[in-house]
Amino acid sequence: MRILQAVASHHRHAAWYQQISRTDDLHLQAMLGDDLRSVAPGLARLAERLKAEMAAAGCGVLVPSLGLAGLDAQTRARLVYALCACIGRPTATDFRKSQLIWDVQNRTPLASSAQLAGVESPAYYATFSEHDREADYHSDTQYYPMPERMVLLYVMEAADCGGGVSRVSDARALRTELDQATTAWAYRALSERPLPFRVPDAFRTSDSPDAVQATLAPVFASEPAIRYRRDTLRSGVALFPEHADDEQRAALEVFEAALARSTRVAEFALPRDSLLLLDNHQALHARSAFSDAGRHLLRIRLRGDEPEHGQAPYRLIERRIGSPAVPASSLA
Repeated sequence: MRILQAVASHHRHAAWYQQISRTDDLHLQAMLGDDLRSVAPGLARLAERLKAEMAAAGCGVLVPSLGLAGLDAQTRARLVYALCACIGRPTATDFRKSQLIWDVQNRTPLASSAQLAGVESPAYYATFSEHDREADYHSDTQYYPMPERMVLLYVMEAADCGGGVSRVSDARALRTELDQATTAWAYRALSERPLPFRVPDAFRTSDSPDAVQATLAPVFASEPAIRYRRDTLRSGVALFPEHADDEQRAALEVFEAALARSTRVAEFALPRDSLLLLDNHQALHARSAFSDAGRHLLRIRLRGDEPEHGQAPYRLIERRIGSPAVPASSLA
């Protein structure tokens, strides 16, 4: 198949899809998309249609079946990656690794017993894609200076337990609801002043075991229009209390109440072979808990024309446990 050959030619050393890695050469990154569009015009048309429908919807688009269910896992993953390369620029799963395709599976044995019990622990801070508990409304990589514009989820194996149900909320409706006479103060507090979003341990830049990091950024901005995740915010405020005041804390409660009662929500189960493409700058998404250990999704984050991390007006801060916070960029 010409699509697989094009992917293989750009990732010659990737025997498994987990080994498909990033190159820092932007020209080489663009070449893969160009090659795929040349040899697979049908794939290119699908990519353009998905982008157009997402732009029209403002939040995202769901494809109930991509037509890959009968193929083996390696082929399915590579074809999904090829589609992503035609949509945007796939990004690495974290700052330290170059892996482009992230397996969304329950990894709770990696977390500490304190974390699993719901106790705040600096030893390990798991992100939603590593456990089977409920994932509250959030935007992806809200803990980075500039989150990726798009997030693509592809279902390798759905949860047979009835859990893992997805929800998507329109951030534009939340902004409109908050920017009213009685709650305009809360909207201003969350848009004019930054808050600390803690970086989960799987994605931090530091290898120091006693280090915690956070990105200072507002919930509402021009780009991204929204960034939010309750646990990274709460943990960030607890660990960096000097970067949040009482008005901001109260504003978060008002915002979360508005989010809980919002009716601009789509709710759906993701079946095997389905695909969900989200506008990560406009939509918040959530997931119910699940018990099926076989549930397996692929996640690929994609950049469009948004600024890179280093060009964002927001900064990453770091502190050793028991030490004052300092900008991460100033650390040796």
